[in-house]
Amino acid sequence: MLIVAQAVLYVEDSESTESIAEAVVARAETVSQARRGASDAALRSTFALCSDADIRALKEVAFDSSYMSDVGRIQDDHLLCSALWGRIVPFKLPAPHYSSGETKLWNTSDLVGSPYGGTNLIAQGRTFTVSSPSSFDGLDPARTSTFTVETRDRSYVFRRVVAATDVSENTSSRIGLSRCSNKANACAFVSRPRRGVWDLAPSLLYTITGLGAALGIALSYLLIRRNRSARQTLQHRFSLAMRRNEIRLVYQPLYTVVDRRLVGFEVLSRWTPPGEGEISPGIFVPMARQLGLSSDLFRYVLSKALREMAPALAGANAPYLSINAEPVDMAQEETVRFVASVTRQAGVLPDQVRIEITEREELVCPGVTAHMAALAALGFRFLIDDFGTGSSNFSHLAQSPFIGIKIDRMFVSAITEESPLRPVLPGMYQIARQLGLEVIVEGIETPQQDALLQKVAPSAVGQGWLYGMPVPAEAAALLAKSHNGDEPFTDP
Repeated sequence: MLIVAQAVLYVEDSESTESIAEAVVARAETVSQARRGASDAALRSTFALCSDADIRALKEVAFDSSYMSDVGRIQDDHLLCSALWGRIVPFKLPAPHYSSGETKLWNTSDLVGSPYGGTNLIAQGRTFTVSSPSSFDGLDPARTSTFTVETRDRSYVFRRVVAATDVSENTSSRIGLSRCSNKANACAFVSRPRRGVWDLAPSLLYTITGLGAALGIALSYLLIRRNRSARQTLQHRFSLAMRRNEIRLVYQPLYTVVDRRLVGFEVLSRWTPPGEGEISPGIFVPMARQLGLSSDLFRYVLSKALREMAPALAGANAPYLSINAEPVDMAQEETVRFVASVTRQAGVLPDQVRIEITEREELVCPGVTAHMAALAALGFRFLIDDFGTGSSNFSHLAQSPFIGIKIDRMFVSAITEESPLRPVLPGMYQIARQLGLEVIVEGIETPQQDALLQKVAPSAVGQGWLYGMPVPAEAAALLAKSHNGDEPFTDP
């Protein structure tokens, strides 16, 4: 019976690893296509190298390119200018890690002193592109896999993503799989721990062991399929939790950086099953997305937040609520009617509802941009969440009615460190302000970060543990009532 149980686990682990490998290859193809498109567009420019007109053209290319963090010019193996940095002191490149024809590749870890890190720089002719450091984030939400993206001959590693958990590197207890693209010179090599029957819950293991021969084989298979992982168990329970109104909400305050004035709250969901500890949103939010429950979660959070906070949002200078959403949440035909209806029923003004769109993929779902435009016409406001990661870029500001961006926390943590990413936040802030966009900076945790942000991003709105922890609705309402919109609010 234990042999049967182990066989079932073996099959499930193989299927899961194969799915991750295919997802990595698909993302590699998308990034490769985006790079070629950006490079080709930049090469078509006829302006003088690194002239003001040329840099403006580079910015247009960068803004229109997903998964690219920068596009620039190179001459005689020197970086001369880019969309993000403008003209720079010529930076001498070392010998490339990999070359094929006119294409040359460098890992940015070898470009000491350059403004790039954690990614790749690819030069073609007089143009170079830099892919986003987070291009391959989110492909394994559980983060139990280690994978690399390499050339077919394994002579160059584009990206390496390491599992978050400390697992054994013993090859006998791991499963490895590789998949190669038919469209690009890229292969995915995935490694993840192989589960054994000893990893099952003790009660389940004892039950399997004690079952009789014929009945035991059948029941052990069913028990494992039912308990194939804690994650699958959570899926069913999460669906019930939404129906039973068990998902609670907390509200993290948003303050102006320059004078610490309360302007709004981000609404965050929390799940603590009865009799158990809290389950991280990092687990159940991706799970809802994979189950097709993302839109249900968005509607649940929006309607519950409006019910809980409506009284605190009344009156002049009242704060707004910021709700997280996925592009797919905007795709359904009844989205506009639902959002407008629950907001009106709560007695809240549309411009007091901000919807943060998390762009893990392009806005390609049918109807997304049209529905967003319809909501924007009613007064609702949209921001790009986690800006600077994945596929988020300034081009989407032209495609959809975004009025601002939320800069990801990894760029905040970098501003007080000796990091290649240190100049990124000031650069994005300046570009956003020139475009007339609102800027929210998340993840402010230290006084040093706060002091520096007051200098480099004074008109931004800040969010983080230093400014205020997420609090229940009652405490958030007290914060809102204590704020009169004229004087800076000091958190007691």
